[in-house]
Amino acid sequence: MQQILREHQTYPPKIVASVTSWELWKTLKGKDLTDQCDCVELRVDGLPPELTPEEVMKFRPQMPLLVTVRCHEEGGLRRIPEEERFSLFRAYLPYATAIDIEIKAMRHARELIMEAGEREVLVIGSTHDFQITPGVDYLRELEKRARAHKADIVKFAFTPCLASDIQTGVQLFTKPKGPIAVMGMGPMGPVSRLLYSQLGSRLVYGYLGDRETAPGQWHVSLIRETLRHLGPILR
Repeated sequence: MQQILREHQTYPPKIVASVTSWELWKTLKGKDLTDQCDCVELRVDGLPPELTPEEVMKFRPQMPLLVTVRCHEEGGLRRIPEEERFSLFRAYLPYATAIDIEIKAMRHARELIMEAGEREVLVIGSTHDFQITPGVDYLRELEKRARAHKADIVKFAFTPCLASDIQTGVQLFTKPKGPIAVMGMGPMGPVSRLLYSQLGSRLVYGYLGDRETAPGQWHVSLIRETLRHLGPILR
């Protein structure tokens, strides 16, 4: 994952397998999943709250680990107070290759972001909209804010409702200020994820097992196979 920032070639994107299920996580112990993905995202907000990081990490796959403790307002699976979320991030930092923090929370997470930087853990600043696609100017302002708070990658996830919404995502690839990851959710999500992958999205998210973790995801093995048959769109 650290190589993402050093590589000039942006295609194919790194494939992230998102896991929200404790039962699924327990089946991954010691597994090498590089035939399907490049990184596994552990959604801590989807785990039973009584588990400690040490208990959880007993089942870690042999893969780079992205740690996410998503806030409920942007798709988190349980409500966790902000300071408790930051404490969970800190507890998992020793195991993480990257962490994902909502852009709106980054202002309050300065110390956490600094700690991540000291550990050479990548910081993804993210925004999620499960209803609409915000305007491109608004999204660019969020990117500016995320960069100011030391995001290494800025992730945009939104819900295209019209074909023109897909174009909004395309516009984000015009002179971004650094590495970005762009993805649609909902019925138009699957086609958007392929298009944005071809345009230079550094990450594309999918799922393991038999259930998506966000609307519009592909299974990671299908993403891997499909991208083999596609190439980058030169811009």
